[in-house]
Amino acid sequence: YGTATMDMASWRSAVLADWRLLEVAPESLRGEHGVMLGVASQNGLLLELATEELRRDRQVALAAVKNTDEALKFVDGSLSTNGSFVAEAVRLNPMVLSVVEPRFRADRSLMWDIVQRNWKMLEHCSPELKADWQLVLMAAKQLYKALQHAADILLFDRKFMLEAVGMNWKSLEYTPQKLRADKEIILLGVKADHNAIEHASLELREERAFMLQATKTNDGVLAHLPENGVVRSDVEFWVGVARELPNPKCWQLPLEKYGPPWLSTSKKFMDMAIKRDWQALDFASEELKGDPDLVSEGVKQSWRAAEIATVVSADIMVVALKQDWRAILRFLRGPYEEADLLRLLRINPTAVQAAVLHNKREPVLAAVRTAGECLQYASKDLQADKEVVQAAVHQTWKALRFASEELRGDRKLVVGCFIQSGLALQYATEDLRSDQRVVVEAMTRNEGAFEFATECLHKDTAFWEILARRFPHSTWKQWQKKGRQHPIPKGENPG
Repeated sequence: YGTATMDMASWRSAVLADWRLLEVAPESLRGEHGVMLGVASQNGLLLELATEELRRDRQVALAAVKNTDEALKFVDGSLSTNGSFVAEAVRLNPMVLSVVEPRFRADRSLMWDIVQRNWKMLEHCSPELKADWQLVLMAAKQLYKALQHAADILLFDRKFMLEAVGMNWKSLEYTPQKLRADKEIILLGVKADHNAIEHASLELREERAFMLQATKTNDGVLAHLPENGVVRSDVEFWVGVARELPNPKCWQLPLEKYGPPWLSTSKKFMDMAIKRDWQALDFASEELKGDPDLVSEGVKQSWRAAEIATVVSADIMVVALKQDWRAILRFLRGPYEEADLLRLLRINPTAVQAAVLHNKREPVLAAVRTAGECLQYASKDLQADKEVVQAAVHQTWKALRFASEELRGDRKLVVGCFIQSGLALQYATEDLRSDQRVVVEAMTRNEGAFEFATECLHKDTAFWEILARRFPHSTWKQWQKKGRQHPIPKGENPG
């Protein structure tokens, strides 16, 4: 700069552009508000060169301390000892707290406002305020790391730590060792995040009952079991997990994710897992998949457990088959005794619909003797087998529907069905439904069988004569429906 020829305006501009020129500029500039405000904003320490009046100026002083906390030592005492000024200075530059008089750091009202805006300022509070329950919690509510500045008397206070952990489980990071053995505090943290278990004492983490309780609180705790730890090697712990966790599929956590590999070979554990959910059987060892106790437990819940099992006894198959006929498919996959198959078909005859049984005479006979309509599942050959069909219609006349056409035209077989219900006529062949004697025999058992007589009988005057004599009270109604267009011989009155 050509300072020799510079006028005051030029000096002002130069100093505002480069604060370092203040030291060589005309001294009168140190008393100008605008110049010192600009300079202090750039380098607060230059407040030292300002006039006493400007060092008492609130605006200039705040600009200086905003730039650097060290400028506070050049602020006039009327300001630096003023609570309102200090509060505003700290708001502009939190580091000012490190250089203010100790009495300000002990002022609860002032520090409350300051910490409320920035939790980090708790560090600069007086020892008494660092032990202030509400103040510290207010700071920790902003960020749990504020607890690093809390007094030990608070960190060792069980009630205080319960509240802190309740706000943020990460507060456990600052929990003293003594309280890390406190079950309530640890469980409170675990409820929020399973990682909280890492802050529990070693004694707690090796206690079966506590770890089970923690797992019930948050099953993610299982991910933190040490590979060769006491609890992870304890079968009773895993049985407890399978028994007590609310989700019926909780067994998946030990078997698929967190448990030791040998769990699938433990009958005690697998028994509890299967009691909660039959599908656990699929994760058992091959040997246990054939264990009658485990298979029986699974099948009680679902017949599909039989499909998983490597060995299924006939008695267990009975339980499965009572639930669903498809269980027979598992039975048929292995070697079996004919007597056992027939026994199962008598228990659930619909199992005969298994394709492999359609053409087997003895199984079909066993099925239709228990449920005649199972004739529908038999092969065409067996639906034409008179003994098979006779057994089916003996059980229920409705089975006649599934007999071959030839047997549905067998007079003796069809008339025999009328003993149960004349409505069996509906399944007879057209020839039999056109036979006066057959229709009358059916109507003797159930007058509703008239509906199934063929049209040719409805037009047959002789047939109406027979009906009028055999069924004098109902023939008139039948005639109104079907025979009105056909005259009844003189002298005969169906009504």
